[in-house]
Amino acid sequence: MMPTLIALIVFALSGLGLTAWLRRNQAARPAPASEERSADQLSKLRWRDFAKLVLQVMRARGYRVAAEEGLPADGIPTDGSDIVLEREGVRTLLSCKYGSASVVGAQALLGLAKSATLRGAGEVIVVTPGRFDEEAARIARQQDIELIDGQSLWPEVRPYVTSEAAPVEAGPSNAAASKMIGLAWGGAAVIGGLAWMLAQGMQPATGDAAPQIDAPPQAIAHTVATRPQPAPVSVVPTDPAALEARRREAANAITTLFGVDRALWSTQSTLLVYLSSEDVDPTTDLCPLLERYPELAASRVQLQPPAGSRKPVRFKQCRTY
Repeated sequence: MMPTLIALIVFALSGLGLTAWLRRNQAARPAPASEERSADQLSKLRWRDFAKLVLQVMRARGYRVAAEEGLPADGIPTDGSDIVLEREGVRTLLSCKYGSASVVGAQALLGLAKSATLRGAGEVIVVTPGRFDEEAARIARQQDIELIDGQSLWPEVRPYVTSEAAPVEAGPSNAAASKMIGLAWGGAAVIGGLAWMLAQGMQPATGDAAPQIDAPPQAIAHTVATRPQPAPVSVVPTDPAALEARRREAANAITTLFGVDRALWSTQSTLLVYLSSEDVDPTTDLCPLLERYPELAASRVQLQPPAGSRKPVRFKQCRTY
């Protein structure tokens, strides 16, 4: 049988099979999509309504709003500030990060631990209707902050949402269905191309060279389309204000590391890091934060020991030019 015919048969059978499998798999798990759509409804609420739902969840967990001067009867500050909760004699600072951004970054978590200490709280909970990025999650683990995103919050808040506010179940959109079919037939094209190459290699040798038969055009096109593309290179801004903001952001993130008292730029290429303990070496966690910014990766880091320490100043360079 000709290799091209074999490839076309394999292409058709694989496409039909993959399409059926993807549709069956999509139909078997509608719940996660429903939960995601439901969680999205939280971001459409007003801040005060969102805070009320969060407080209901906290009360269900056994918390109550700690009495503070000037606090309204419903326990929600009128200025949108953080709320102090209490459970079994332990105070917890509750911070609702609610705004137009769907992703909460590390900047929103900076200073919460100190604010909790000033208000007599030993724990911190941060809630958002969106989600937290990886840097925020890393800082939360370091500072023992509990993060609750929209998808995690929805199962607990669902009993307090009225039926009118609950989202209506919907089937897969036309765009999702088209994407699913494209994936199935793209995979089938790759399988068909592989079958053609295998069949071509299994042809018996003859005195004359066998005529070369081109692979099916669909297989070639989809194989190229599905080939992994190289990751884009980070673009360094040219605006001085943007560069300064990136330096400031890196220094703020390094300040939150264990064993670091504060970090500041003594020059544009030298970061001065004041250590809170002479037995701590934060460079393992420090370098990844600098290397996130190409223009800062090769900066010189000056590790300044605590006051009164006899250990010398150390210098570190995470990456050479």
